[in-house]
Amino acid sequence: MKRNLIIGVSAVLVVLLVLGAALTMMGKEEKGAKGAPEPTPGEWTSLIWMCGEGDLGEWNMMLCNLHFLEEVEDNERVNVLIVLDKEEEGDTRLLELRQGGSIELNLTDVDPDWTTGELNTGDGDTLLKFLKWGADNYPAKRYNVHLSNHGGGWRGMCWDVLSGDHLDLPEIGSTCDAFREHIGRNIDVLSTEGCLVGMVEFAYELESSCDYFVGGSTYGWGSDADPENDVWNPGNWQYDDCWGALSEDPTMSGEEFAVAMGETFLPYGPWRAPPYIPKKGYSDVFGVFNLSNVKPLVEALDSLSGELLSRVTGIGQSLNQALLINTVLGHPEYQSPDLYTEYFSHQMDWVGNAVYTNYDVYDLAYQLSKPSAGTLRSSYSDEVMEAVGDLMIMYRNTIEDGGHPDAHGVSIYLPYRSSSYNPAYGDIQFSKETQWDEFIQAVHWT
Repeated sequence: MKRNLIIGVSAVLVVLLVLGAALTMMGKEEKGAKGAPEPTPGEWTSLIWMCGEGDLGEWNMMLCNLHFLEEVEDNERVNVLIVLDKEEEGDTRLLELRQGGSIELNLTDVDPDWTTGELNTGDGDTLLKFLKWGADNYPAKRYNVHLSNHGGGWRGMCWDVLSGDHLDLPEIGSTCDAFREHIGRNIDVLSTEGCLVGMVEFAYELESSCDYFVGGSTYGWGSDADPENDVWNPGNWQYDDCWGALSEDPTMSGEEFAVAMGETFLPYGPWRAPPYIPKKGYSDVFGVFNLSNVKPLVEALDSLSGELLSRVTGIGQSLNQALLINTVLGHPEYQSPDLYTEYFSHQMDWVGNAVYTNYDVYDLAYQLSKPSAGTLRSSYSDEVMEAVGDLMIMYRNTIEDGGHPDAHGVSIYLPYRSSSYNPAYGDIQFSKETQWDEFIQAVHWT
């Protein structure tokens, strides 16, 4: 009897132990079903958007950029996520950067509907899904959003040839605003590898969502590669040096990382390519913007443009317009560094069907402060120049002949002919809040 009782008690204990283990396991499974523990935040998450369709895909620009990024030593405190698109249908890739070879992830990890292997990289909603996914799965104390593609100045970036779409400037601004709301604070650095985007118009569109903006005022020089022959030619951006600096010091502030981008930028020139660009140029002007100081510049430019508007439309308008065009600005083909305003974009754009004419903001104000400006001499010139100095943390240019010695890192739109004024300019924030668009439309270019 005693033996049977002992066996019975032992059996009960075994049952209870098994039941307890089962309940514990069920509890763990239930916890797992509700989601894995929140990942530990890193120092930085860099979200890189490489739109490489069209000729950039043919030149293997994005593959070359990735090649140099993959030379950066891994640091568990720095996350780098990349969407890379080339010129073929269905070749969009989602990558987690690793030294020597990135990890390829599934696009459906971001959105279950991304099943075709092809994204419209010119769509703001698509970009925003990637940014949110990156922040949710790779949280960090600081965030960098980096856009790489053709740039069109105030028209925006990221022309997706297959989709016939691009990120216009208001779309970039609204995407950044939505991402800011998602992470609960400003994006630390919005950086760009694209032509002509180092403009006050671009900076002002980002003022509400980003702390620092990085971009170039001139045509950019992109990388190219021949992967089959292991040939890799970097462009202006030195991805290995720039992101390598972040890997070496992941505690960098937003300002420090933005400055590292400027310090590693490599000017190019002179060059004569592609064939439809009529004269040699330099890819050399690059700026690092402190966006907390962009509003004073916008306000000063509003005052300046209001003053100029009254003079090019009132008494003596013909004389003043001729003075503006021929003396203050000067003809793009006959520039004199001592007399005329520094300019950047006499060439055709990357598809050869439009002319951008952007001028250096500081140098324009300087020319308007000189006695040679005559009746256009402005009382707001000093205010504009001081505001540029506060906005630009640093800038790069080339002082040799053919470069841009009078550039100060930030440009503004001044169409070469009134007939080339693009009415879409009126949609951007800078135009809505200043008289600049009214001023440039009032000038009768000859």
